[in-house]
This record gives sequence, C-alpha cells and structure tokens, in this order.
Amino acid sequence: MTSPQTTKIATPYRPRRAALNWVDYLVIAATAVIFVGVLAVNNMHAARAQSLSTVIPASELPSQDAQMADRAGLIKARIGLALAGR
Repeated sequence: MTSPQTTKIATPYRPRRAALNWVDYLVIAATAVIFVGVLAVNNMHAARAQSLSTVIPASELPSQDAQMADRAGLIKARIGLALAGR
C-alpha cells in the first residue's frame, strides 16, 4: 500500500511574540550607558595625564655605564658564588 503524495507548502516561522522584551531592551540600554561612562572617564584621565606628563631629555638621564665599572668586582663574585653553589 502506497501513501498518496502530498505537497507541503513551506511557511516561514513567525513567533507569536516579539523577539526581545522590555528586559532585553533595559539590559542593552544599561550596557550602552556603562560603555559611554567608561569612555568618558578614560578620556578625562588621558587628557589629565597628557597635561601633567613631561618628557625628560636623554642628556638629563643618569648615566648607568659608570655604575657598571664600580660593581664589576661584585658581579664577578656573585657569578663565582652561583657557580660554586651548583
């Protein structure tokens, strides 16, 4: 016995209610407000940091090469102690 062939018509799915409810819109709005608040606070801090920052020229930085010559003996002693401890 064969069943009669019937054609099925494809109908698009339509939900009975809206995809988003008021709680979803509230969460989206809260997220947007928090994002804008974080951006505003960071921009204020960045502007303040730029106005307070100063650039130190290389000529004013302390020289570190002179300190290495003074500590050469200490560095060698430390290496020797580390190797002896193995």
